[in-house]
Amino acid sequence: MNKTRQITEAGLFAALLTVLIIGTFYIPVIGSVTALFLPVPIIVLTMKNKPLYVLMAAIASIIISGLVVTFISSISLGGIALVVGLPMGLSMKKKNSNLTTLLVGSLGAAASFIAIFTVMEWLTGITLLGMVEESFKISLDLQAGLNSAADGLGMSTAGSIEEVQKMFDQMLYLMKLIMPALVLIMSFFYGAVNQAFSVQVMKRMKIDHVALGQFDEFKYPKHLAYGGMGMMVLAYLIGYLGYADSELIIANFTYLFLMVFAVQGMSLIYYYMKKRSGKALGIAVIVILLLLGFMQYISFLGFFDVMIDLRKIDKKPKAQ
Repeated sequence: MNKTRQITEAGLFAALLTVLIIGTFYIPVIGSVTALFLPVPIIVLTMKNKPLYVLMAAIASIIISGLVVTFISSISLGGIALVVGLPMGLSMKKKNSNLTTLLVGSLGAAASFIAIFTVMEWLTGITLLGMVEESFKISLDLQAGLNSAADGLGMSTAGSIEEVQKMFDQMLYLMKLIMPALVLIMSFFYGAVNQAFSVQVMKRMKIDHVALGQFDEFKYPKHLAYGGMGMMVLAYLIGYLGYADSELIIANFTYLFLMVFAVQGMSLIYYYMKKRSGKALGIAVIVILLLLGFMQYISFLGFFDVMIDLRKIDKKPKAQ
């Protein structure tokens, strides 16, 4: 590819990223969706172009969109796109495994989110936990208003506001406790969404890439299970020896353990359900199990699948 074509291509992708940043800022509902896919143009451009031109395209997009929105917003949104998209694109370009690419993207997303929350707190004094607490307070005020209206209609709501207050307090305490793990899981999800969508774009553009494979074939490497066990033991020891708040450490490590291995647990359930009853029923069963609160059982199922590969049992040839 000649230099002129590379520069032109970088300009086109810079324009696309600019539109996405402006749309994210101005369009209420759709903007929340487009914010999820900001790194996609950077990932695809990295697969087709030099990192230097990718960097120049991102900087140009940040400057142009900053003239339309605000520079704080354009730097934040464009920064996420670059910090997540460039490493993921380079990893895909080197034909690394999908899990490696996902890890690279998740780390980039985590670094971006932490940086944005830190700068936001420094500039405005508003913390992430403060925003969550404020949203809970608004919900509580809304519930109080509904109760007042119900009382005016002669309907008894005695004790309901106290119950809601207690529930919100418990939820807020839990969120404060596992906030570090929530940021990591959110980063993992952000990386996964962009990886999956980028692969679909690359298919359409006929760009050579490592295929994602089917969800029912998804497997973690076995050493992740050993790492999970070691993580839980380490969390217990750190808390027991008093080096850190035991409740904080154990809650975060437990939440990470459950969320990470739940993915393989869902993959295993989908594998068996798809084989016997089809895709639709497999998805429906997973959704129902999650709604009924079986997440921890799915996680332990996924953990044991990593350890002993339960799918091998099903694939063994039957004796004649």
